[in-house]
Amino acid sequence: MNRRQRKKKKAQVFTIILGCTAFCKAEQYEKMRKSVEYQLRTGSVVMLPAYLHVEAIIKQRGGRNIEIKRENG
Repeated sequence: MNRRQRKKKKAQVFTIILGCTAFCKAEQYEKMRKSVEYQLRTGSVVMLPAYLHVEAIIKQRGGRNIEIKRENG
């Protein structure tokens, strides 16, 4: 891995918190999380279904993390 690749990989450290208005099983949440991770790895655009929305993007040290939380109401 050359210097440019390391720099690019190091710059992609953040947490994304997604809100979900639909009621889903745990397996479906895991599938959605993996889908978002795959889209982030392959490109810079993430397509979300209508029942998901971004609540927060937090830059931090450490690895990339994606959380999907069910909305109350």
